Amino acid sequence: MYITDINLGQYIPSDSFIHRLDPRAKLFSLLFIISSIFPSKTVLSVFLWTLILCLIIYVSKISWKIVLISSKPVYFLVIFTFIFNIAASLFKSPDLRNAVYGALFMSSRLLILMMFAVMLPLTTAPLELADGLDALLRPLERFRFPSHECAMMIGMALRFIPLLMHETDKIMRAQLSRGARLDQGNIFQRIKAFFPVLIPLLVMIFRRAEEVAVAMEARGYDGSKGRTRRRPLLWKKRDTLVLVFSFLTVMTFFMLGL
Repeated sequence: MYITDINLGQYIPSDSFIHRLDPRAKLFSLLFIISSIFPSKTVLSVFLWTLILCLIIYVSKISWKIVLISSKPVYFLVIFTFIFNIAASLFKSPDLRNAVYGALFMSSRLLILMMFAVMLPLTTAPLELADGLDALLRPLERFRFPSHECAMMIGMALRFIPLLMHETDKIMRAQLSRGARLDQGNIFQRIKAFFPVLIPLLVMIFRRAEEVAVAMEARGYDGSKGRTRRRPLLWKKRDTLVLVFSFLTVMTFFMLGL
């Protein structure tokens, strides 16, 4: 029961076309894609978006194995959606075939949507993603919205996810070496057995947060006031082309009723 192979939020460096895109173009494209997949009602739309996802993975030069491993935390939600939809459908109608068909459609749609979302941190460095979010949220500063602080928190969360996974694995290995039975018994026994892992993990999280806060305070961090970037974001023609292509694809799906 080890989770060292889970790299949710971990950036995979490469020199692909997807990696070189501006993070703002990726964020806008992801927003367009989500707005099209979420309300889709046909199997054809899910199939076409799956082909587009395969194309993006191929262009990004990231193996399917990495994408599937990165999507592991989503599988529980997909399975839960599948079971819940079957139960809800059978409650309304005893037709098992339609219930399974509807559940498969809902869960596959959710899986494709989440895999598109997973591709964003895989192909975008946390610092670039934070800078892109900061640039997109900056107009909200007129309404006293802390855009830089919000983007910084998201970037730091993405950066710390692989570290938390590694620390969790270390704690689990230590508890297993002491005779803990984390993978035995029913669901309630497993939850109870996980407390010796959860408590040290929470202590480590708060300790890390305090260290980061002290380090930022010692360096005189004061939000975005007077802050510069080592690599300023540059919007290029390829970013415009990708954004236009994403928008036209989504509009085509809407017009065709997919």
